[in-house]
Amino acid sequence: MHSSGLGPIGELSRRAAWVLRGCRLVPSTHPPVTRQSWLCASPSAGLPASFCPLLSSGRRLASVASSEWSGGSLSSAGWEQDSNEPAPSGKLLEAVRLSLAAQQRQADIGNSELGKMLDSFSDMGFSNAEIMQLFGLQPKLAPQTRLAVVSELLLLGLDADSTLRVLQKSPEVLRMTAQQLRHRADYLRRLDLGEGNLQRVVSHCPSIFTLSWKKIDAVVQVFKEKCIFTVDQVTEILHRCPNVLLEEPHDLEYKFQYVYFRMGVKHKAVVKSGLFRTPIAEVKNRHIFLERLGLYQTPDKKGQTQIVNPKLKEIIRVSEGDFLAKIAHSSLEEFEVFKKLLAREEGEGDQDIASEETDSASKGEGERSDSEEGN
Repeated sequence: MHSSGLGPIGELSRRAAWVLRGCRLVPSTHPPVTRQSWLCASPSAGLPASFCPLLSSGRRLASVASSEWSGGSLSSAGWEQDSNEPAPSGKLLEAVRLSLAAQQRQADIGNSELGKMLDSFSDMGFSNAEIMQLFGLQPKLAPQTRLAVVSELLLLGLDADSTLRVLQKSPEVLRMTAQQLRHRADYLRRLDLGEGNLQRVVSHCPSIFTLSWKKIDAVVQVFKEKCIFTVDQVTEILHRCPNVLLEEPHDLEYKFQYVYFRMGVKHKAVVKSGLFRTPIAEVKNRHIFLERLGLYQTPDKKGQTQIVNPKLKEIIRVSEGDFLAKIAHSSLEEFEVFKKLLAREEGEGDQDIASEETDSASKGEGERSDSEEGN
């Protein structure tokens, strides 16, 4: 029996490569992929190209045209791909070695084992240039840890390109253990995020993996308890606006309360509008501008208005030019002047509130002082 020598990490990478090749674990009429053959599988090695698009893409490690290493960063310029090259070239192996040495990391892994790891990255769909970019992220990280994290992300359903983008956006994810990634993914699934939604959340907000459980729970509880969204609506918000997990819960609550009470928008319309992708300042500017133009009214207790209000989505999910031309029917100059006046009004209002609070506190202290003197 052939042994890869990678232990649990090698097993994890084999699982990831299998998911990428077979797309899902279902019975197949194709010859079984053995432990020995999966690392070097190709359309000409017994598996038809139709079995998985990645097998016919020709994305294999190839000979290296040129490589550069300077200033502690890797350069992928000059790398070329050759679909006929079945294994990593000596130059690529040497380049990775140089990257480890340049970061003063001990070369505690042999050429054979490192070569097998590069084979694994190739079988997962990474090109030469992408492998060099992967090793350029958190370059002091052990190669085994890098392979384990990448394998876990692939098992979530991301492809090689998406995985690289995720790690480029949030390289600190590489410092997490495979077990931590699995636990966080399981927790997100318990929030009713299906596989498709989970992949989108991870792609757009990879730092979600580095958030504390307390932070995620606080956001979810605000939506459920303070904003009274249903479970399905919370799931849809996380799908549409995964960035909410990075925001402060009280800011999310205030944004919802503004459009619900001030604008009279109901829960379903709030969810569909993508409100939580829009800064509250922009929401207020556009809403109050329309209100003072007589183009928006807050509904009465029965939910009725004397005019037909534009939908929240039409107000906040269009460009400023379209908003002014199609909704407000005003010029950019008018809108800019209005925003300056509104900012001045709100600034003066904040000062008045602060002054009232100061006067109230002073009055209270004076009353307590008089009472003490009387005693």
